[in-house]
Amino acid sequence: MASVDSNDLFPVRTINFLGRDVPTLGQNEFGPCALLGVVNALLLRGTLKISSDHGALTLQDVLARLADRMMEANQRAQESSDEASLNVRAALDGAVTRLPTLAEGLDVNVKFNGGFEFTSDLAIFDLLDVRLVHGWRVDGENDPETAEALGSRSYNECIQEVVQLRTDELEGAAKQRAELVSAFLERTKTQLTYAGLAEIHSTLRENEVGVLYRNLHFSTVFKRDGVLYALVTDIGYRQQKNIIWERLDDVGGDTDFCDATFKPAAPTSSEDPDHLLALQLARDDEAARERASAPLPTAAATEVTPASAPGAATADADAALARQLQRAEADADAALARQLQAEEDAAARSRPPPPPAAAQARPRRRPPKKSSSQCVVA
Repeated sequence: MASVDSNDLFPVRTINFLGRDVPTLGQNEFGPCALLGVVNALLLRGTLKISSDHGALTLQDVLARLADRMMEANQRAQESSDEASLNVRAALDGAVTRLPTLAEGLDVNVKFNGGFEFTSDLAIFDLLDVRLVHGWRVDGENDPETAEALGSRSYNECIQEVVQLRTDELEGAAKQRAELVSAFLERTKTQLTYAGLAEIHSTLRENEVGVLYRNLHFSTVFKRDGVLYALVTDIGYRQQKNIIWERLDDVGGDTDFCDATFKPAAPTSSEDPDHLLALQLARDDEAARERASAPLPTAAATEVTPASAPGAATADADAALARQLQRAEADADAALARQLQAEEDAAARSRPPPPPAAAQARPRRRPPKKSSSQCVVA
């Protein structure tokens, strides 16, 4: 039988969620991809099920299960012949073929006044009845000038304007507007603002599961008792069985980990130096990936600016090299983290259980780098 590439395997981790044991998927080489966010949202919701006996699932298996779920969720449209149903069926055909993009990279373009620019990829979320949100919003009440400068435009549109600013193509009012846009992008590199958090709170219903997009990452999020939580899927926390959720209440990443009951979590395994280093490297890897994907106007120009733009070739080359170096560093850190984690796992199996631990400080984490029925859990 042909061997399976470990990069295509998603580890299964069973957690307790509102009194139920629910298998969830952890990160692999794809990182915090859209596939992981969507599948875990459906698993928590109970509309997609896998066995806790699975140690891991292949990418092909996950995609097949997701395609089946999409068909089940739209069964009525497949059995009808009215115009609306025909449109849904056409969307289904396209969405099924696009499912692999959930793992490989999704075309997402946020709008700073809320929502996203619609693409065929985003139809996948609609057809699976999973709400996609982001928190990269401008505070129109306290910063009306920037809000007016951004308007209802998307990230790509704003970046194009910033590139023109950097190449001295703008003057007067247009230049002033571009400077406001550039300043906003620079000070919100985490792609999460307090205005954005407030918007997510108002968008998600109590006990609703959704997916948060932030810095090319997709996280499964849950609103409980008026608080937002993100499901922890990082490989560095696999052995920390009490660390299930990250509380989302700070835009700078000074957030707390929580256990299955949404209370502050304490580590459950002995914290020897190798283990702590593995966790630290995992966090550093995530932060490095976030820096690599942060809004750099010259880098973004490679996607939205014609090659003939003045100065674009030099800017593109510099930006590409910067991203390459950042990602190489992040990949090296991730490889070392996985190696140390494997050594820690082996050592943990060979040593006796640790004595009861004294009270410990709550672990901290740095930045991770449509209808009323959507994903609400009773």
